[in-house]
Amino acid sequence: MAGVLSRDAPDIESILALNPRVQAHATLRSTAAKKLDKKHWKRNTDKNCFTCEKLESNFDDIKHTTLGERGALREAVR
Repeated sequence: MAGVLSRDAPDIESILALNPRVQAHATLRSTAAKKLDKKHWKRNTDKNCFTCEKLESNFDDIKHTTLGERGALREAVR
């Protein structure tokens, strides 16, 4: 009798089996593996990319609703 404290009906047992379990032990991961995973999932591009196109002063994809310099100054004063 020491093994089981309470027992539910079989249909409830199957539903309870779907609940997530808490891990009893920690998992070890090396720093190198963690950094590789981070690099894989990171959205930002590498800062040392020499083949990338420079986007400085490139306004090809500017929205038509973006204010010009005068409009921006007028809004800032307002």
